[in-house]
Amino acid sequence: MAEKLTITDLFSDNGPFSESEVVEALRPHITIQKANNSIYFKDTKLTAEQKILVYGLAKKLLKAKNLIKDEMITAQEFHEATRIKKGTIDPLFKKLRDRGLLIGKVKYEIPNLKIREVINNLK
Repeated sequence: MAEKLTITDLFSDNGPFSESEVVEALRPHITIQKANNSIYFKDTKLTAEQKILVYGLAKKLLKAKNLIKDEMITAQEFHEATRIKKGTIDPLFKKLRDRGLLIGKVKYEIPNLKIREVINNLK
C-alpha cells in the first residue's frame, strides 16, 4: 500500500535556498561591508558574466537575511559597483535572462530555482 502523503510533507524549516552553499560560492569573490551592506569584489578571476551572477547572488542573500530592502539589480547599479562598461553589461544581462539565470526587464534578479545552476557556473 502506498504511503499517504499530506501537505505537511511539503514544508521545510529551510529558506528558499541553502545559505551555506551560497556563502561558500561567494566567499572567494566578495566581501560585504557590515556598516552599509555594500558588496566589494576581491581580486579574483571572474568573467563579467560571472560578476553579474555573484553580485545578484550576494543581493539575494542580503535580502533573504533582511539586510536590504530589494534584491533587484540594474545595469546602472552594477556599473557603479564594478566600473565595467555599460556597453558590456546590457548584452550580458540579456544573455543571462535568455538562459533563465536572471528574470526581469530593467531590474533583474536570480530566480530561486536557478541558484544551484548559478553556483555551478561560478565553479
